[in-house]
Amino acid sequence: MDEWADRQNTVRTSDRAPEDGAAPEDEAPGSTAGNGGRPARDRVELAFFTDEGSPARLLAAYWGDLPPGQQRHGLRARPMTLGDDWRVLQYRLAHTARGDHRARDRLEAEVGVGLAVRRAFGDAPYHQLFARFGGYHLDVREPFVFYEPARGRPLAALAGRATVKEQERIRSELVLAVRLLEAIGVVHRGLTPYSVRWDGRHVRLPEPASATFAGHPREALGEAPWASPEQRAGHGTADARDDLWSVAQVMYHLVTGREGDPDGPPRDLARLPALGVLSTAYAPRAQERGHPVEVLRMLNRQDPLQGRPLPADPLEPGRRAFDEELARKRTALGLDDDPAAQPGPGRTPGRGLRALFGTGRTGTGGRR
Repeated sequence: MDEWADRQNTVRTSDRAPEDGAAPEDEAPGSTAGNGGRPARDRVELAFFTDEGSPARLLAAYWGDLPPGQQRHGLRARPMTLGDDWRVLQYRLAHTARGDHRARDRLEAEVGVGLAVRRAFGDAPYHQLFARFGGYHLDVREPFVFYEPARGRPLAALAGRATVKEQERIRSELVLAVRLLEAIGVVHRGLTPYSVRWDGRHVRLPEPASATFAGHPREALGEAPWASPEQRAGHGTADARDDLWSVAQVMYHLVTGREGDPDGPPRDLARLPALGVLSTAYAPRAQERGHPVEVLRMLNRQDPLQGRPLPADPLEPGRRAFDEELARKRTALGLDDDPAAQPGPGRTPGRGLRALFGTGRTGTGGRR
């Protein structure tokens, strides 16, 4: 029995759309800081949408917000327990930050990517490569998304100490994950040895908090050497080969315990046979790097999507209706006319759910 699917089967769904997924006020009596001891609040019913877009409700026990170092920019993270023992990690846009249009757009984009990945690759074995999307609600006072906590430890903990077998497995699965994301037009943009995890059997990519669609203008995003030179500079358009650069840099760190050259191939690449198949991925420009399918071929792995096109998504009508409703509410709130919400430096037009669900193919995986 798949543990994630078994957990999802406990969710109580309803024909009635959730009208309120917000938690009680942060300053409610009895709140506690940190993640320990008693829940920060009494259990309340949380309304949300599942990974299949179905409205659901479960009793939720909220814990204190995580320390500042574990928060995301613009979002606040806290553990929750749903139902009897479904432990998840929620990221929410606090009502005090509703004017942060960049954070709101990124949350919308994250939900869109999470749904696309879940529906395209929800069946074993590919679901093990991605963050386990749990649920979301965007049309509430404090919009949120939540995931099951990641297992394993960051790849950085294995740097310079991974066995040859581990190196081969991690390298293969990272390239495969990038290929699968490429198939649905997604560029993750968040792959580092500190964010990617390894549980001894599989890698696990982090939540798609920085993800975008291929072809969207690049933002100046990421840190050297993990992000590609053109991504850090914000030049050109997002490309799956940006993620291949990140994979190559992560692997160099894993093999040597050192950080690679932020602008090109490491000087000792020729002395590292485990990285030879990734040699083109160190090119400073995406156009000079091999495609994920080509790298898979060099790894003697068949493209899992060869001759198996992604099926049409049966949930497309529902997502289209949701998209229209979201657009209507944003117009009613005056958000679409807000100068701060208009395209500008560092802001990608149409980066929210309207772009994610209005274009691009998400496929379907269905519930296992």
